[in-house]
Amino acid sequence: MMCLFSRDGVSEGQFYQVLLYELDAIRKACASLEPNYQPPVTFVVVQKRHHTRLFANDHRDRNAVDRSGNILPGTVVDSKICHPTEFDFYLCSHAGIQGTSRPAH
Repeated sequence: MMCLFSRDGVSEGQFYQVLLYELDAIRKACASLEPNYQPPVTFVVVQKRHHTRLFANDHRDRNAVDRSGNILPGTVVDSKICHPTEFDFYLCSHAGIQGTSRPAH
């Protein structure tokens, strides 16, 4: 069994501190259930306050953009503009109503 833990509202400067504090709390909670219970933990941090915007290569291609001209919902970018060694990606989870969509990072 694996434990998936997600957080929002964490700045890059707080990553290590939050990881240490919250991972310790998760480990203690697991140990309280069963003394040797230490499942693998995946820690996901979602950031929404960044300046990255994603655009289609061809805005005239109606198969690549929605009616607002934004990239299509469900678009995932996990190469080229992402960190070279850490696992990160951008996800545009839904259509933008007004203006340019801001993907989650």
